[in-house]
Amino acid sequence: MGKLVTVSIKVPEEVKELMDSLNINWSEFLREAIIAKIRQEQASRASSILDEIRSRAKSVSTEEMVRWVREDRSR
Repeated sequence: MGKLVTVSIKVPEEVKELMDSLNINWSEFLREAIIAKIRQEQASRASSILDEIRSRAKSVSTEEMVRWVREDRSR
């Protein structure tokens, strides 16, 4: 991980009091939650892009794929 920067959030006072009453490293928890959400969004976007590519690509028969592989191996 690179250089760390500060990101601030605001929560209700009651939530902060509850957070303080628990033995949890909130910085680490939030850091991991943010990273997990970023990965989830990146995977979702990649999936959407692949779906778009698949919808534009023409269908290729298994026989044609086998022929291409055999041609490539014979080179």
